[in-house]
Amino acid sequence: MCMNDIQKIHVQIGQVKTGRAGQSLNAILGSCIGLGLLYPAKGIYGLAHCLLAKSPDSSDAICGRHVDQAVNSLQSLMEVSGKELRKLQAIVVGGANMTMPADTDPARLVGSINARSAYRSLRDAGVRNIHEDVGGMQGRQVTIDCSSGEFTVKAIPRLGGQS
Repeated sequence: MCMNDIQKIHVQIGQVKTGRAGQSLNAILGSCIGLGLLYPAKGIYGLAHCLLAKSPDSSDAICGRHVDQAVNSLQSLMEVSGKELRKLQAIVVGGANMTMPADTDPARLVGSINARSAYRSLRDAGVRNIHEDVGGMQGRQVTIDCSSGEFTVKAIPRLGGQS
């Protein structure tokens, strides 16, 4: 399939999207977490663009705003549950320190909190994390090729500052 034939699906802040062969899922991330679920055997892939770690209340709504709700939303959209969850592979991307406060403990930054929440939510769901690219001080672009199941993460250099 020619690259021009691939439908690019952009996943914006708070969104959860799925894709199949002929599509790619894409997000540009800073302190947000890009949480990808890959199910090559079924040929379905999902990506959530999570702004915050934990939802204040439990809901069945499809939403990617909070990491914990995004994991549930991806499972629902991908129609995966029970023992099938062990067949999923996860990627966690983003969680950068975009504000660069010099005197703040890195563990207290929103990006770090989001990343820890992603790991916890995946572990609680029984999903195996196969790749992570989190932290640092620069953004990232994540792409999941839903035809091949391959994913790429590219750093976005910080202009006028440290990278």
